[in-house]
Amino acid sequence: MKLLQFVEPGDGMHVGLVDGEQVLDLTGGAGAPRTIYEIYYDLGGDERGLVAAVESLQGAASRTLSLTDLQANRGSERPYLTKPVSGPPGDPHALSVWLAGVTHEVSAKLREIEAQQETGAAVNVYDQKYREVSAGGRPELFSKGDPDAVVGHGQPLTRPADTVRLVPETELVSVYGLNKRGQLERLGYTGGNDATDNGIEAANPLNLPQAKNWAGGCASLGPVLVTADEYDDADVTVSCDILRDGQRVAFKEGPTGQDNLNMPDKLLHLERHLFNRIPLEPRMLLAFYWGTPIVFSEADFADGIQVGDVMRLEFSGGIGVLENPVVALAETGQLAELGA
Repeated sequence: MKLLQFVEPGDGMHVGLVDGEQVLDLTGGAGAPRTIYEIYYDLGGDERGLVAAVESLQGAASRTLSLTDLQANRGSERPYLTKPVSGPPGDPHALSVWLAGVTHEVSAKLREIEAQQETGAAVNVYDQKYREVSAGGRPELFSKGDPDAVVGHGQPLTRPADTVRLVPETELVSVYGLNKRGQLERLGYTGGNDATDNGIEAANPLNLPQAKNWAGGCASLGPVLVTADEYDDADVTVSCDILRDGQRVAFKEGPTGQDNLNMPDKLLHLERHLFNRIPLEPRMLLAFYWGTPIVFSEADFADGIQVGDVMRLEFSGGIGVLENPVVALAETGQLAELGA
């Protein structure tokens, strides 16, 4: 089963079920669910399963839409995709977003090289972390503090004015809920772009929170959520295409999925370290990025992502293509009275 969320101009969020090239709109009349969150927590998904809860709604679908049109639409005049999981309307923080780093060998090696080139020293933290996790040690985990800064397919990612070198990070994402028995459930899988200011991270790994977090759009999710019963997460092929003025300026492809994670117990190792310390609260969803197998080094892509570029990420297994343009992060002038 594939699910998505879209915005209907003038009516807000809707939730849809993908049926081939069509999308069944499950947001019909008054009281109908507007998000996957509501299907899971308010319509019995946390008791009988998300798939069963969605199946019970199919007969009440109000209309069908073209999947191709939804994926292509931009702006606010026609229905357009947003991220496939979120908190309910008015409560964005009911979705928590966490990420893992240094989970793939190619990522660890290239980051170590770049950090050494930037600092002129044998930094060693990335290689050390990779070897530590491979031996069963603690993984690198961090959060996106503002779920509203995580956007959906077609929506813009932002580039702060002080960016050094912005790069995409193509990652498989698993989504979790907490069922009535108080047990975690993997509800499904989607694609993710954990955009990163690789320049400031390479200068000093302690810059990681700033390299990963900023306003307006510092990551993306989508385009659809494939439910866990239908998705094979063992070996997943992902790719990233960077377009500038319609022309490819960089491209890479790589393997991710459980078979390509570097630690014992694979995904469970990451889940154990995350949820043992930060249990999922009741009526919360969590999106978890697995780390990237694709790293655009300075040698590959010296200037990094610029305003006007388009990042086009593709995920095997039915998730599809996640595309985001890049715009400048608006400057506010809020520092003026502080003397800046």
